[in-house]
Amino acid sequence: MRGAVEWAQPVLRDRLACWLHRPERNWTAAVAPRLVALATATDHARWRTGTVAFTSTSVAVATVRGRGTGRRYMVKVPWTDRAAEGLRRQTTVLDQLWTNPRLPGLRAFLPYCAAQGAVEGRYYCVEGALPGVPASGMMLWRTRRAALLASAGRVIRDLHRRTRERTLLDRAAVAEWVDVPLRRLEEFAAAHPRRGRFLDTVCRLREELVVALVGRTVHTSWIHGDYWPGNLLATSPDGQVTGIVDWDRAAPRQLPLHDLLHLHVLARRLVRGDELGEIVVQALRHGIDRTLDVPTDEAAGWLDGIPPRPALLLYWLRHILLFIDSEGDHDDPRWIRGNVERVLVNV
Repeated sequence: MRGAVEWAQPVLRDRLACWLHRPERNWTAAVAPRLVALATATDHARWRTGTVAFTSTSVAVATVRGRGTGRRYMVKVPWTDRAAEGLRRQTTVLDQLWTNPRLPGLRAFLPYCAAQGAVEGRYYCVEGALPGVPASGMMLWRTRRAALLASAGRVIRDLHRRTRERTLLDRAAVAEWVDVPLRRLEEFAAAHPRRGRFLDTVCRLREELVVALVGRTVHTSWIHGDYWPGNLLATSPDGQVTGIVDWDRAAPRQLPLHDLLHLHVLARRLVRGDELGEIVVQALRHGIDRTLDVPTDEAAGWLDGIPPRPALLLYWLRHILLFIDSEGDHDDPRWIRGNVERVLVNV
């Protein structure tokens, strides 16, 4: 029961956001058919707005359908500067992936930006809608969950394989992955009641990770960067992935383990309700395979020779750096306790 309650919290939060942001939703609903008509060089009377969601990242997302045609587009309108920055970055990333000659098989899973611009001074993007339904709802059915995770793993590993390159981890590469997030944690620790203990932990982690990583040769590749069931679309009966959305945190020359760990860590979170930080602590204590219920050889393959403890810490640090300053997390004591403090006191 706890897992079901915890899984419902993001849904309830998005519904509350919709209720609180009715003016933004109504405005987006009114302009969306016109924007799709402009993008497709058609008459706006041929289009109608269906649903309009307002996400926790302050983006109004309207589903626009063609009258009698079945064609669908998504009109996205950000309502904060941070949201606009993220949406623009996603547009740039998708353009790079769509034009990458090594990725012909991935295009079927990618949104495409049909148009972007400004309306009444506000940035917008029109995307072609992908087939499928949000995959997060399948996590409560074991058979569908297994099929979805297998399909999601195949799709993202194909991206990793086609864009991978051998990379020698020098001090500069390790600085990006280790020093940058640890400096942010030092800022957090400096204002915390456990200041001394947390600062000591950060110093120890820096030394440990530098020793474990510098001089090691690994495979790096493009990664999605927030690869979890909430960013996947799938066919409901068989759990096959049909689309991947929200590419604003994607990046090249990163460790594939970030996508594969995040997929399974967040799947466990959706099913059991554990915070990400708690799952990381359990994996540090009991192993990735036992904690995430995956075969030992599969878990080892994700890490590409990096020992499990440094790999888990790298994954955790990247997640913390991405979200510790984001809206809804940095000011949420529960998120801070479960994802930052929980790990700092156990490493």
